[in-house]
Amino acid sequence: MKKYFLIVLLCIYTSDISAQQESFRIQGVIDACIALRDAVAENDTSAIRKSAIKLKSAGSVRFANFRCKDKTLLSLNGHLVFNEIFADSLADGNTDVYNNADRINRATTHRGQTADGSYLTQTCFVKAGESTIYIFSAKGYQELAVVAEAGGLITMKIHVTNSTGFDRRYDDTKKVKTGLQQRKTSFMLPKDVRNNVEVEIVNCGKKDCSFVIISN
Repeated sequence: MKKYFLIVLLCIYTSDISAQQESFRIQGVIDACIALRDAVAENDTSAIRKSAIKLKSAGSVRFANFRCKDKTLLSLNGHLVFNEIFADSLADGNTDVYNNADRINRATTHRGQTADGSYLTQTCFVKAGESTIYIFSAKGYQELAVVAEAGGLITMKIHVTNSTGFDRRYDDTKKVKTGLQQRKTSFMLPKDVRNNVEVEIVNCGKKDCSFVIISN
């Protein structure tokens, strides 16, 4: 009986450690973006407004350090932009907001990566069956997530290098061919040197889609 009790305690402890390891600082932003995506898909005005409030309270700011490597930037017009301005407009019944998606995405205020708990987001676009590549620099502990608009199925590939020879991949390993509606990962990078992070988002679906990249 004593042995059984110790085994149970060990299982509980292991489960608790695992849960802590799987926790993400950016989880609140991820949840807010998923909530916005689902609310828009269901045309639920009340839920859209609530998701806008969640995005604002989560401390989401524009990821201006996130640059596209594609030669031609494609338009977001007609697709969902994952920010509170877009969400508030939809909640107010302004469906024309889709035609101004590019303008709204560019106009989002940027305050940079701050020490006050703000997290970085940027809405991007990828055509059906194709991929798009973005790059940014980072140091230390890194969290990344991507959430696609309704109907989007995506896979995320990550390649990190630096001037000292660091060269590693942090690619998705689950349903990479069929894609998922959202992805997230975390990894530790060298703290004493600038690391170049290349993120490739693959659209596994049959429709063009917008998506949001989220980082700590």
